[in-house]
Formats: sequence, structure tokens, C-alpha cells
Amino acid sequence: MSESARTTLLALSERVDWLVARFCEGVVLLIGCALLALLTSNVVARYALDSGGFRFAQELPERLFPVFIMAGVALAVQKGGHMAVETVLAMLGRNGARLLLLVGHAIVIVSYVVLGVEIFGLAEIMAIDRSPVLGLPSSYGYYALGIGTVLIILTTLTLAIRVALIGPEAMPIPGPEEQIS
Repeated sequence: MSESARTTLLALSERVDWLVARFCEGVVLLIGCALLALLTSNVVARYALDSGGFRFAQELPERLFPVFIMAGVALAVQKGGHMAVETVLAMLGRNGARLLLLVGHAIVIVSYVVLGVEIFGLAEIMAIDRSPVLGLPSSYGYYALGIGTVLIILTTLTLAIRVALIGPEAMPIPGPEEQIS
């Protein structure tokens, strides 16, 4: 592969990662604030209103939480915050570690493609089930999971591109607060 093609591919993977990160950070911030405001207002309403709170406040977090979680999962993949066993990588040479990482990334991508297809299929089925108060379809949570699988696939693909072109040192290193020795 030419140096120009490598540079373009690396730049593209960095741009996709940046877009996924900004999207996920925005979702986590927006949904996190909405959940905090919703749950806080419902606690206050339980004591202030004769009705005992807002009826919709039980259902809405159930619909928002999967979105919140999947955005966080995609961010964790980007930052290397998932569980990893690095003993075997340390025993392999640089090229062996690169190959093992690429095989692992391929397995993750294929697994999430299969999972995503099944989740989107299940979301279609769950669209007929509606929540009792708001009337929202149950498919929202499944679509959030499906979109999350797409984000994880994109992130894993960009990691694989960097590992293939740069080597195992391209893997993200989680912060000390995320490491367990």
C-alpha cells in the first residue's frame, strides 16, 4: 500500500472515530441530563403532588436508558475501556500481536454484525408492543441497541485499520482509573 493511501486511510479512520465520539458524547450528555432532570422532578413530584408523581416518569427512563448505555459502550471501545487480557499479547512479538489483535477485531465485527441484524429484526417485531402510559413502541430500545452495534462496528473497524497500518501500539491505552491490575 502506498504511503499516500495509508495516510488517507488513517485520516479517514481518525475522522470516523472523531464523529462517533462526538455523537456518543452528545448522546451521553443529553440523555444523562434528561434522566437526571426527569428522575429528580419525579421524586419532588411524589411529595408535592397528590397523584404521587408523574405517570410517564416510570416509562421514559426505560426508553432512554438503552440509548445512554450503548453510547457509553461505544465510547469505552474507543478508549480501550473494555476488559482485556494482555498476557498473550506480551508474549508474542510485534507482528504476532498485530495478527492476534486483527483476528480479535474481525471476530468482534462479525459478532456485532450478526447481533445487529438480529436486534433490528427483533425491533421490527417489538414495534407492535406499546407502553401503557406514553404509547411508545417497545422497539425504541432495540433500535438503540442496533445503532449501538453499528457504532461499535465502526469503532472496532477504525481500531483494526490503525493496528494493521501502525501496529499494536495503535491500540488505545485506558486511563489509570479504568485499569485493574
